[in-house]
Amino acid sequence: MIVGKWQPVLSKAEGIEANGKRTVQNNSKYGSKDIMQFNADGSIIDGGQLYFSYSLDPNDDKLLSLFDGGNYERKFEIAQLDKTTMKIVMRDTDKYRGEPFHVIWTIVFKRK
Repeated sequence: MIVGKWQPVLSKAEGIEANGKRTVQNNSKYGSKDIMQFNADGSIIDGGQLYFSYSLDPNDDKLLSLFDGGNYERKFEIAQLDKTTMKIVMRDTDKYRGEPFHVIWTIVFKRK
C-alpha cells in the first residue's frame, strides 16, 4: 500500500530535554517538487533528494526504513497508512549538555 506518490503536508519535530522542556517545530510549506514516490522495487524518487531507497521490516510491516545516498538508515514507525494518508514517526534519543534529549519526528503525507 506504500507504493505510489506521496506529498508531505506536515513535518513536526518535537524535542524534549531531560528537565521536561519541550521544543516544537512545525513545517507545512511544501511545494509540488517535494513529492516522494515509493516504487515497488524499494527505490524512492524523492523531490527533496534526501532518500533513495526504503524497506519494510519483513517481520513487522509497520517499521519503515529510509536510506539516504550514504546508505544511512532512518527508522520510522508507520502510525497510519490508508488510501489517502500516511503518517510516519521516528523516535530517537541524543545527548544534549550531557543529558538525554528525546526527539519525536512526525511526517504526514497525502497520496497524489
